[in-house]
Amino acid sequence: MREEVLRLERVTCLEQGVVQLENFNLQIFRGEIMGLLAVNSHGLNTLLHLLRRKLPLERGYIYYRERQINAWNNQMSDHTLQRIGIIENRSALVSGMTVADNIFVLRHSFKSWIIRPALLRTQLEPVLNKLGVDFSPDDYVEHLSPFQRFVVEILKAVLGGCRLIVLREVSTFISGEDLARLHDIIREFARQGIAFLYIGYHFEELQQLCDRTALLMNGTISKVLLQGEPLPHGGGFYRRPEHNSAEKLESTADAGPALFQANHVTGGLVCNLSFSVRAGECVVLQDLDNQIFGDLLDLLTGQQPLEQGSFWLGGAPFVPAPNRDIAVLLEHAHTSMLFEEMSVLDNLCFTLDHRLPEVWRSNRLRHGIEQECAGLLDPELFSLWPGQLTTAQKYDLVYARLLLQKPKVVLCVQPFQGADMELRMRIWKHLEQLMKQGAALVILAVNLADSLSLAHQLIRIHQGGSYESYNRENFARPEFILT
Repeated sequence: MREEVLRLERVTCLEQGVVQLENFNLQIFRGEIMGLLAVNSHGLNTLLHLLRRKLPLERGYIYYRERQINAWNNQMSDHTLQRIGIIENRSALVSGMTVADNIFVLRHSFKSWIIRPALLRTQLEPVLNKLGVDFSPDDYVEHLSPFQRFVVEILKAVLGGCRLIVLREVSTFISGEDLARLHDIIREFARQGIAFLYIGYHFEELQQLCDRTALLMNGTISKVLLQGEPLPHGGGFYRRPEHNSAEKLESTADAGPALFQANHVTGGLVCNLSFSVRAGECVVLQDLDNQIFGDLLDLLTGQQPLEQGSFWLGGAPFVPAPNRDIAVLLEHAHTSMLFEEMSVLDNLCFTLDHRLPEVWRSNRLRHGIEQECAGLLDPELFSLWPGQLTTAQKYDLVYARLLLQKPKVVLCVQPFQGADMELRMRIWKHLEQLMKQGAALVILAVNLADSLSLAHQLIRIHQGGSYESYNRENFARPEFILT
């Protein structure tokens, strides 16, 4: 008989008076890799809160290793939840300490008054060698790549006694090659009896790794699929952007000269980078080591001086500085690109003063903007504040502002990061609309699962600055599938 590691039985849970999980059922066994496909994110954070700490349940029961740890009528005092490892983009490692220190010294069971680095190194090196990773126990965690950091957090959880490890959206932060290596490590620990809950937004990725995949929709599990089993009803609710016709995107690109160029740009971790993009075209810069994006943005905005090379915009040299012709869209745009203390209309008009200098003094002009944006935003939103909007409405507001701004170039940093399946399709359509308007789109990404469907050109940047360039006809190659 299979040993059960986690069971949530008929769980209903509220947060801030809103039902987040309703009649939620999930069962995970020893050594199983269970996938969780978030069709939408409703209830996902609440599920992680339940696994991190106790929340009061309206109904239902939670069992860990066949022992009840939470129930609707009994809030038991228990430290069992500390034995569930949850790994997300935000690192749980302590900077300024080594890999060995984070794994051994900071765990609850470490009782020694004296730290013996040589002993810790001796204990950890055989494990690292077996996994085939390229870092040592003495490396400081702030110098690790995202892939290496995920491996350390998995090791910390396993050696700390966790029998269930939750991984959330890891494919967004590491390249396809590193993701394949991480999947091999997950499979190895699963063979040793560790259970995994692997949360993602791409069905193909989950099907390649997971023994079973549960579909999360509106706070409940609607279906559990075995490995190789197709989505129900032909996956009508799930349409990845790349399934749309590429010919539509080809028609958006201008056949003229490059609108924006980077020529042998060097500065910080950016080394001798060159690329060009035309109006209505999209180029994806894939940083395989997830290291250069910050420096590249600083070079473009003038916050960091160019050591070598130049930028060109519209056929003329471009001096890096804040400029309305170039828009920067940061990751998690629904929080990073809005001002909570300003109204929805003020947020919408924030980048319009270069086109309409009277926008802040003319109520008549602002009313005209409301009417012009009726096709972009729900008119009822203009009387609200950003904090009153849903996540999807916030993204609509950010992209509506960009469409009104009409920049020549839009730089998007990880535009799909943290978005569920429904929201990814929404963002994809917004980006497509910017290209149809004539903007040159530069997407900075680590994983290509969504961005590649928009791209006319791909540039893969390796550690140290070397890179290769690929055109759309190369995208069907195996190394670009699910990367």
